[in-house]
Amino acid sequence: MADAAAITTVRERMLSYQAQTVAGDYPDAAVVVALSNEPAPGVLLTQRSPHLSLHAGEIAFPGGKQDESDESLLHTAVREMEEEVGISTAQFEALGALHQRITRTKIRVTPFIGILPADVTLRINHDELDSAFYVPVDQLCSGDLFSVVNVLDNGVTKRVARFQFGDYDIWGVTAMILADAMNTLLGARLPIDTQPLENA
Repeated sequence: MADAAAITTVRERMLSYQAQTVAGDYPDAAVVVALSNEPAPGVLLTQRSPHLSLHAGEIAFPGGKQDESDESLLHTAVREMEEEVGISTAQFEALGALHQRITRTKIRVTPFIGILPADVTLRINHDELDSAFYVPVDQLCSGDLFSVVNVLDNGVTKRVARFQFGDYDIWGVTAMILADAMNTLLGARLPIDTQPLENA
């Protein structure tokens, strides 16, 4: 898919996209699936600091848990994005919410997809993050980075989605959100619906 066409396709498909919600009394979190606009479409991901007590070194979208003061889950996602990588609400063109997911720690995650301007500058908060990077959309859609792996979680083997981008190991709920977005919005055929996978 051509670079400009990818962004156009995402915009068009989000007009009719119906996000699936998860009922239940879960703590809420929200993340941003931010697409760069130039020079080639890519998805913004972060690597958490190795010094954190939770999820140290893991790859994730910008985002976090909802605060009581947040006006909405979208506000949660964008507030966390600004805290982590310095991108403000004015710089993020929100297109809508994607399917909700439940993590292995029983947190309900709402992803919000949107577009970043070509000239956006990342200002990484190194108290929370080790790095931030973009994964090209064409590589995500090709399937070359994708696999299904067995992960041992508290003594239980789980099958989870995984993208391997260079030295970055993207798995679990982050990989599932990525794969679902690429399949639904850009016509990729990543095999997440043909086998039972855990969000992890």
